[in-house]
Formats: sequence, C-alpha cells, structure tokens
Amino acid sequence: MLQNGAFSDGWETLPAITDANFLKNQRPHGWQLSWVAIGESLYDDPNSKSGGIPECVHKLNEQLPENERRDGRNALILAGNAVYKTFSANAPFGTTLSQTVTGLEPHSTATLTVPIQVHLHGETDAYGAESGVWVNDIGGWVNGFDMGDRQWYEHKITFTVPANGEAEIVIRVKSKWPKGKDFFFDKVTLEAETAVIDDGNVETKTVFLRLPPGVQIKQGVSNQANVVEVNAGPGVEIEVVQINSQ
Repeated sequence: MLQNGAFSDGWETLPAITDANFLKNQRPHGWQLSWVAIGESLYDDPNSKSGGIPECVHKLNEQLPENERRDGRNALILAGNAVYKTFSANAPFGTTLSQTVTGLEPHSTATLTVPIQVHLHGETDAYGAESGVWVNDIGGWVNGFDMGDRQWYEHKITFTVPANGEAEIVIRVKSKWPKGKDFFFDKVTLEAETAVIDDGNVETKTVFLRLPPGVQIKQGVSNQANVVEVNAGPGVEIEVVQINSQ
C-alpha cells in the first residue's frame, strides 16, 4: 500500500547541489523526488521556465510556531509529527513527488486524497502557483486562487485499479514567477483493496520416516510441490519405500 503518506517515516538527505549553493534536499522515504532543471519548461507550460532549484525539507512539529503545530489553529501538520515543504524565495520552480503502489486488487475502485497547502505571499496571478495530482496519468492542475492562500486543499481522485494492480501516483507543484512560494504536503491517503493471493489450495500429505537410534531429523520446507528434501550425513544411507494411500 501507500508508503509514508504522513511524511513522518524519515528521509534520505541527497548530495549537495553545487549550482544551488550546495543545497541538500531531503527525499522522503517511500517517495521519489525530482525538480525541473533550470531553464526547462515548468511541465506542460512551455512559456514558463524554471529559474532555480527549490528547497525540499521536512518540518518537524517542534520546529513550528505553536499555532502551526498539529491541532493548532493554523496547523501545518495533519498526521504524524512532520510536514513536507518545497519552496523558493525568489525563483520559478517545479517539484515532483511520486511513488508506485503495487498489490492492489485489479478492477477494484480506489480513492487517493492529497492535501496540499500553498502560501502565495501576495501573488496576484491565479496561475502564479499551481498544484496537481495524477494516478496512472489521470488527473490535472488546480490554480493557487482555487486552492486558497494558507488553506489545505484536498486533491481527490477516484479510479479503477488496472489489471496489473498498480497505481502510479504523481504529485506536482509549480511557481511561475520570481516570487516567494511555499507548498506543504501531509496526510496523503489511499483507500484501496489489496489483492487476494491464491495459495493454490495445496493438498497436505503426511510423510513417515523411520530413523535408527542416534539419528536426528531437521525439518525444513521445500520450494517444490510433492518434494521432500532429506539431507543425509556421512555413514547414513537412505532407503525409499513407497506407500500407496488407501
């Protein structure tokens, strides 16, 4: 199922980025992290280019002001003890979080919910900041004005699990102007059925072993049906006698 939706299960600190003042971003465990390279288009907007590498970090509950802590009146933490943040003070940027969930029941219905909060810092362009969520390439963008400034906006996608039982989840945010923007992510959830594993209805059989005095048996499990593995030490001979079942 979905991993680390509350961003509280730790992270990997990525190598320092030399052309971003040796910035060290944090990749949440269970997620893939990427950003738009400087000079490249901000995803599907060819007229907007990335002007910098965003900072991507975790903010722990105790690091936040009282009102932004979990259960505070302006809480930035919805679950667990951390929130994930990506931002830039003065450059256009794009950030992507993604993960592929496997083992879902094929053809079942599932729902992904992704809360995202944006701090617009006085942005006057509705499309100056956007966030988007996709599952198996189905989804789309929501502009910053529709999200609301300093409010949690819930992206929700209900989908049919394909035959391979996988859900490729992609979360993206972008800021198109050289102005400060902050995006926060927390409490990502996936309501879904896990696949039922067929055990093959293996028939249980009983094997009788007659051992001479002083000989021990060590029991294991064979990887092949209808096969009994017997390991004999030096001086021990094995005689097989077939017994017909009645």
